[in-house]
Amino acid sequence: MSDSPETLQTGGGTTVPPPVVLLPDPALMFDRRSRRLAAWADDHPMGEYLAFLSHLAAAQHRAVKALGDVPCPAEAIIARRRAAGMPLLPREASYLTNDWRLALAAILDAFAAQPLPDAARSVIEQLAAMPAPEQDALAAACLTGQAAPDDLARGLFVLAALQVFWAKALPGLDPATIQPLDPPGLCPVCGSAPVAGLTMAAEPLEGVRYLACGLCGCHWHYPRAQCSSCGSDKDIAYLAFEGPAGHVRGETCSDCRTYLKLFDEAKSPGAEPFADDLATVGLDLRLAEENWHRAVANPFLQAGGG
Repeated sequence: MSDSPETLQTGGGTTVPPPVVLLPDPALMFDRRSRRLAAWADDHPMGEYLAFLSHLAAAQHRAVKALGDVPCPAEAIIARRRAAGMPLLPREASYLTNDWRLALAAILDAFAAQPLPDAARSVIEQLAAMPAPEQDALAAACLTGQAAPDDLARGLFVLAALQVFWAKALPGLDPATIQPLDPPGLCPVCGSAPVAGLTMAAEPLEGVRYLACGLCGCHWHYPRAQCSSCGSDKDIAYLAFEGPAGHVRGETCSDCRTYLKLFDEAKSPGAEPFADDLATVGLDLRLAEENWHRAVANPFLQAGGG
């Protein structure tokens, strides 16, 4: 067990910092997310949308299996980015290869045989028929958060494909060589802002806080009671959520008036930050009523009109 949430005790009695990152297994992450969303969907006010997102995550899981390896950039490029304190697989359209469109095609194919509302069927058909340059342009807009309102529905499937693309590239990275960025509140792999935080339950990481990336799925260590948006450790407070979502708290920062949702594995084994964030919108609404602002919205809530 760690002496403090920020150090781990080794067998020799010395202490070491927690791993900088925990990289997910792409072969498992979307299946796990799909199951978690399906469990949340039962008797939930947003049950229909969460069930749809569960099907979408299942389609992502199939896309991972259908897609070949996504190669990482050359080691020399990775080394230069690491030395410059840059994300190793940057959240930029210039990083994309044809593989992301293959992931999109696999996701759309997974929905082809499913019964869908006419509006959803139309979105899928439009995306499938869209020329590659237009798909790439929409992907670029989604990566920068500049998708037009009319593109939000299509953007949901595009974002799902981009998640698959970045996740498939993770096995090419050595976790031991990944270093925190400056500012450390951004994902060291792709540079995205965190979608939520997770307090770990299992040894040897019990009590250690990691932030969860909404794009590549990386979890990176970040000190507790410190704002992930502005870095302040002053006037950090927590707002709890009663009821079935009692494993989530809003970590609020009085300096910048933003918050981040934190999930506790000990209170909810199997917590999956991306899925659990989508299912706990009630806390977002409560925090908004008290004039707290979310630093970065969950992209699937934006695309779904949540």
